[in-house]
Amino acid sequence: MRTESLPIVDCAGDARRRGHAHGEALRSVILAKVERWREAIGEAYGVPASLFLPRFLEATDFRGAIMAHAPDLADEVVGIGEGAGLPEETAYALQLMDEEWWWGRSNAAHCSSLAVAPADGRPTLVAQTMDLPRWHDGAQALLKIEDTGQKSLVFTSAGMIGLMGVSGRGLGICVNTLSQLAVNPRGLPVAFVMRGALAQGTVASAAEFLGRVPHASGQNYQLGDRSEARTFECSAGGIVPVSFSNGCSLHTNHPLVSRDGRDTTARMEGSEDFPRPAAKPANGYRHRARRGRRKGKSCGTADWRHRLDNAAKCGTDRSDDDRLGGLFVRRSHRAFRLCRSTEP
Repeated sequence: MRTESLPIVDCAGDARRRGHAHGEALRSVILAKVERWREAIGEAYGVPASLFLPRFLEATDFRGAIMAHAPDLADEVVGIGEGAGLPEETAYALQLMDEEWWWGRSNAAHCSSLAVAPADGRPTLVAQTMDLPRWHDGAQALLKIEDTGQKSLVFTSAGMIGLMGVSGRGLGICVNTLSQLAVNPRGLPVAFVMRGALAQGTVASAAEFLGRVPHASGQNYQLGDRSEARTFECSAGGIVPVSFSNGCSLHTNHPLVSRDGRDTTARMEGSEDFPRPAAKPANGYRHRARRGRRKGKSCGTADWRHRLDNAAKCGTDRSDDDRLGGLFVRRSHRAFRLCRSTEP
């Protein structure tokens, strides 16, 4: 979808009205997306959505954490379902993107993010790629949310309460998945964590919120406001701050500081008899490896993994492809320029 085609939806009033406005305005988009989603579930997990989704929801219990830490967002989800004409359980399951991935043991995470702290007249910057499965394409939308006088802009995939956003008080939040970290089937899902943190208004308050809630999924959160930027790796075991280097924090889909790992080979309760998802090739790495070999370089897959690791750690690798004042991290055949270097 091109930016000029991005639908913008006004969502004002109490939580249920906001959700209803979202669902009603994007009804046809949401219904078409749900059909693609259900087909994708069958392809990804080897079982139909009619079997997968009930088992997923029965084996997990995120609602307790949602009601304890973001009850208004639970009402917003109900409103989305009403506006779009979706069953309440379907509207709820649609919010659990990261949680579906780890429960079903999918390998769908490909986002990268950055945060740049303000300095010498340079404003704070937070940014990310949003590399979702292709069936989300065409469902991109921007929500203009107004709640008790507080405004925010939330980028989303139609039917979801949000993926990333910026508030009228100047707080911005971007995220990327850390599937290697520990999960909690009774924690607060990522979409609710993001929106709950965004409502706090400042980096300090958002950081306190991140430290207070139980996290359902491993996730990296980039926070920025007018005065500071901070990065946190979050998981079932808590949150760990990530240090900035040269005033910036760069992050891909592997933890840099958290050691709260999970057994990625273990089956989640309720999914034991599902087929194992087929392994997907690391297309971005192998694409670069093939490209390097065509140029006569010694550049295998492992070499590109090492370069991406260095990029995420704000390293100093300066290969031919890493010049011109930045590191280029290619994911899914697309380049994401990470602002690290200040060299001329």
